[in-house]
Amino acid sequence: MAAANITSTTSRTPTPALFEHFSDRATQITGRMPDGSMSPKIEEGDLLQIEPCDQIGTGGANYAFEFNGRQYVRSLMLGMGGEVVAYYADPVRGSDTIPASEAHKIQLIGRVVGVLQYRSVI
Repeated sequence: MAAANITSTTSRTPTPALFEHFSDRATQITGRMPDGSMSPKIEEGDLLQIEPCDQIGTGGANYAFEFNGRQYVRSLMLGMGGEVVAYYADPVRGSDTIPASEAHKIQLIGRVVGVLQYRSVI
């Protein structure tokens, strides 16, 4: 997959992304899921509608974010001690915890607000 930059017409500076970029509007970014890490909920190749945001909300929504130079899509929740827990869609895979001392390194691209499933029919 070729590297591309996600750009936005919002005032927020866009984060460089490995998502294959298709389009953006004033309030949303569209990109392709780069891997199968959120399977079976979001599969590799699915199109994602991403609403730019700068903080993790409550409720464990799915977010596109960059951490230590890599990009991810995970369900994020803030822990009581300031840590960020990144959940996979498959409960067997569990979760990863980003300690509070490293949480400031998370660069949110945005909240995933829509998924268009891409499936091969042949």
